[in-house]
Amino acid sequence: MKPIKRFLGEGNVTYFQSDKEVLIGDYVEKDEELRGVWFSTVGNIDLPKIEEVESYKAYLRGVIAKVKEYNMNTVIFQVRPTNDALYESDLAPWSRFITGEEGKYPGFDVFGYFIEEAKKANITVHAWLNPYRVSGQKFTDLNMTKEEFLNTLHEKNFARKRPDLVIETVLDKLILDPASEEVREYVSDVAYEIASKYDVKAIHMDDYFYPYEEIRDPAEQEKFAKSGFEKLSDFRRNNVDLLIKKMHEKLKTLPRKVEFGISPFGIYRTNKKYFTEESESAWEKGSNNHHSCYNCYTGLFADVYLWMKEGWIDYVVPQNYFEFDNWKTGKDGTKFELVKYADLAKWWAEISKETNTKLYMGQGLYRYSDEGNWSNSEEIINQLKYNQNYDNISGVIFFTYRDLVKDAPASLVEAREKLKKLWTREVKEI
Repeated sequence: MKPIKRFLGEGNVTYFQSDKEVLIGDYVEKDEELRGVWFSTVGNIDLPKIEEVESYKAYLRGVIAKVKEYNMNTVIFQVRPTNDALYESDLAPWSRFITGEEGKYPGFDVFGYFIEEAKKANITVHAWLNPYRVSGQKFTDLNMTKEEFLNTLHEKNFARKRPDLVIETVLDKLILDPASEEVREYVSDVAYEIASKYDVKAIHMDDYFYPYEEIRDPAEQEKFAKSGFEKLSDFRRNNVDLLIKKMHEKLKTLPRKVEFGISPFGIYRTNKKYFTEESESAWEKGSNNHHSCYNCYTGLFADVYLWMKEGWIDYVVPQNYFEFDNWKTGKDGTKFELVKYADLAKWWAEISKETNTKLYMGQGLYRYSDEGNWSNSEEIINQLKYNQNYDNISGVIFFTYRDLVKDAPASLVEAREKLKKLWTREVKEI
């Protein structure tokens, strides 16, 4: 085991507010681990719009070929980006991200075809859903009211059929109401439809529960008042808990095992020793990072630890998109440590072991740049080596697919070449 030299500055990388050095060993290629990539369709991040069926199919086959080139074995395919479908659905319209027009049949079942081709290549597929998001852009940017925007959606879209169950955010975006039992039932039905119709290993959801921005729902106070909860935050968390529990129970009724996985924001809650006053973000078992850090418990109202403890989810993929040596400069010019990769990886490994939840690490391949710590091509390579300090980190998932094909920045290209030297053969996913 050896320390990691700081890329910027003198000395070696240490844990948060500690002199203890972070140590890594030589990378040992395992016989079994998940090596995955998220395939993001929202905003056409990884998937272009269709021009012609055969060339589109060729593009999808090219994605699988690229995944194989890196000896990866899993694709997390986003099939429900904005209350729509990249598959043949009775419950949602065809996605606008395929044809440019919601509800328009693209000429073939995009997700179904991808699964068929992936199976031939021995690639496992997880179906990635966003539960609540209705719009990815501001309806005001389109010079529309909420009602006008909803009327542009396809008649099959649940949000158009039930505008009363759609709420706004302060950024003029739209989501399905997490407080609605009908919404929970609908989203669970969508997950069940996909899992029963397609040969997927898992249903997967990421960090978007309540949105990162605040919601604007005039009726929320009334719903909250009737709920019996003393705190609005507990009411919101319970709304999401009910969805996760319902999806878990629904998927259990399938004739075969389909896993349910969540990829939360990288920080669940912060250790209370870093707080000088009471805060919901503070927890005696929280992770070691600065008290100002965002977290999924209070920010997105996602109580991931509860879901792990209750056994509602089969696996967790924390989005640990931070570097080993992460510092910030305050308004007064002083530098302080913010949140570090090693501390979070260690925390998730321990909490996953405690709850007996399968753990994969979410890696921020997209973070590579021409400056700062992310101009160091060794950053993610060292992260993969660090992961091997914990036996229960059962693999990694990279965000996002386009970063496997981009030709810049140079640090990203170099990192991918180094990755190929670590992953020299195909391995079985777990």
